Amino acid sequence: MKFATVAPGAGRDAVRERQRRGRANAPLLRDRYPRLNSLKLDFDFSDNTEFLPSPLVTVFHPPARAYFCFACPYSDCDGEFDLTSPVDLAVASGDPETAGQLRCAGTRHRGVACTLCLDYLISTGRS
Repeated sequence: MKFATVAPGAGRDAVRERQRRGRANAPLLRDRYPRLNSLKLDFDFSDNTEFLPSPLVTVFHPPARAYFCFACPYSDCDGEFDLTSPVDLAVASGDPETAGQLRCAGTRHRGVACTLCLDYLISTGRS
């Protein structure tokens, strides 16, 4: 009997498609967080490899979709970072900045667990 296997690219494609649908169905930032003028997410990555993804900054303004799931930047990983709860907590706290860390739970080439860590800083611009 031959077992079907999922190619690494297929897992990543499934994550991308789910994220595309999630982003399209997400509420606008102004509807989800009416008191925010902007929301800034700073990402810095750490891992035990020689080549790390570059730091990223994403700024959301009121007409943007309030969708906070991001694919792991490793091209052979099917994982993602979901910052929905951290953003909700940051906005609810009223603090202008909140920091934290998430680990990728995805799988890389040949079934190896991803070890990438995301250090994030959430900055809320309030009206």
